[in-house]
Amino acid sequence: MKNLAVKSEMKNLQSALTGKSAFDSRGLEEIFETCRQSEVKMKKLIEAFCAAYLYDGKQRALKLRPLQIEIIATSLTYGKNGSQRKLAILAPRGSGKSFALSVAATIYMFFKRFRDLVFILAPSEDQAALIFGYVYRHFKDNTFLDSLVDNYKFHNKPHIRLKGGTLLRRAPLAPSNQGQAIRGQHPTFCIIDESPLIDDHLFVDNVEPAIVSNRAPFINLGTPKSKSNHMWRYLYDDSYADSFTRMVFTWRDAVKKGGAYSAPYTEEDMLEKMMEWGEDSMYWRTEYECEFVESVSNVFNPEKLKACFHDYETHIPATLEQGRGIYPQVTIGVDIGKSINSTVITGWSLEKPDGPDSGENVARLIYIEEISARTGGHDIPYQRRRIMEVSTVLGADKLIIDATGIGGAIEQDLRLACIQTSPQIHFIPFVFTGGPKGTKTQAFRDYVSFIQQQRVLLPNPDKLEPPAAKLINKWLRQHVELEYVMDAADKTERISAPDGKHDDYCDSCVIALHATLTMLPGSATFGTTQLTPAARRNKDMTASFQNNQSLFTTKQRNIKLNKHKMRAL
Repeated sequence: MKNLAVKSEMKNLQSALTGKSAFDSRGLEEIFETCRQSEVKMKKLIEAFCAAYLYDGKQRALKLRPLQIEIIATSLTYGKNGSQRKLAILAPRGSGKSFALSVAATIYMFFKRFRDLVFILAPSEDQAALIFGYVYRHFKDNTFLDSLVDNYKFHNKPHIRLKGGTLLRRAPLAPSNQGQAIRGQHPTFCIIDESPLIDDHLFVDNVEPAIVSNRAPFINLGTPKSKSNHMWRYLYDDSYADSFTRMVFTWRDAVKKGGAYSAPYTEEDMLEKMMEWGEDSMYWRTEYECEFVESVSNVFNPEKLKACFHDYETHIPATLEQGRGIYPQVTIGVDIGKSINSTVITGWSLEKPDGPDSGENVARLIYIEEISARTGGHDIPYQRRRIMEVSTVLGADKLIIDATGIGGAIEQDLRLACIQTSPQIHFIPFVFTGGPKGTKTQAFRDYVSFIQQQRVLLPNPDKLEPPAAKLINKWLRQHVELEYVMDAADKTERISAPDGKHDDYCDSCVIALHATLTMLPGSATFGTTQLTPAARRNKDMTASFQNNQSLFTTKQRNIKLNKHKMRAL
């Protein structure tokens, strides 16, 4: 009799999954509730559902990796003794965790078609749209699943509504909306993507109360950030140990292909990335080892900075002349002061270590100068002259300045001055932009990598005279204080000094090292002007500069119509 009951249940499930019979959806929900009691049954249901209904990007039957199946099965099953499922998931970048949650939402909606509310929350609209878009594709790519949908809405409270009344909604959770998207709502299934990036007080005030009334499955996922965050409490605070299931995956779990067609990346890919960032790098440990690092909000590790100190003399304004013409391939980086900020000039020499197996080039700090703001602001003409004086004395090949804001006001003057020097100096205006993929963030990631690899040589302040030691110690202090913060809308991560602190030394160095160690002619992260050598300069252009004449003609051109059919008009 027991075998007959099992066969009958499997027959009903198969009928529902294939859509070949009008099997009662209420009975379908009962089967789902039975599977939610056991992860083993749930995993079989997930594999059967994916094989019957879902497709990958190449229109093949969807096959999930072990990490993804584990996330989906745990999300859809009940907690201990039938308690509310609360789940905190850490998984590395690119492991497919968001896609896995889209499959979980699709399966939930398929079996729970009547008046359920599924919510997808994230720190930004774009991030919330990611899982929402995956779910939309799951339904739209299959004719039978698409027939269950009443309507799709993509703007002004986007949602997917099934004919039975079940609704999937997405919304951002940020200070700009004060969490109003979820306030007053009582979802029956709630997914929070990139949960560690959501401001803690918004999360506690708005999200946690919303999932109480319906005992909704409460799924939080992301990669580690600050320890002063709800996600860290869910994972490591003993007060939450009994109520939250904790799942922490690393890149080693992500590379397991299982029954899927392929893994997101290979062990070789991860080894290469680990070598680039360094095994002890905060980026590596947080993004791929999924560890909460104590100094995760800081950009630079103080010990790694000090490891770059070497016993040699650097130059300051009082000793500038001593550095005339003795360094190869010099780059000058300038962060232009704004308001009360200082203007900082740093000089770097590109060097090749001795020996055939010496490795990659390194950059040596050979000059550092700080120009403090005066009463009423900066003396721009003096700064312009000083920048060119330092560049000329040190025989600079490149001059790169922060052309954002006030830096743009002297950009043209410095450009012309660089053209008139002999030999010419390659002038590069660097424009800082924000956001996690902005120029500043990417340049600083490269900078941190150079520090990790000790490709940056710095003078040891303990071996310097007091004036030089003071500048290097200030350089060190600003680098140690630099941190990751959230922008005003709390949607994206940016690099900034704490309130009341400055990052002038950091900005001067990051753009200089960008030009020294990473700059490519076709890079899209900075404005570049490629100048020809002086010997090949156009004679007329040279004459125009010498006579202070304009480079642009004022003579009117003869306008011709080159289309034959239009000449007769």
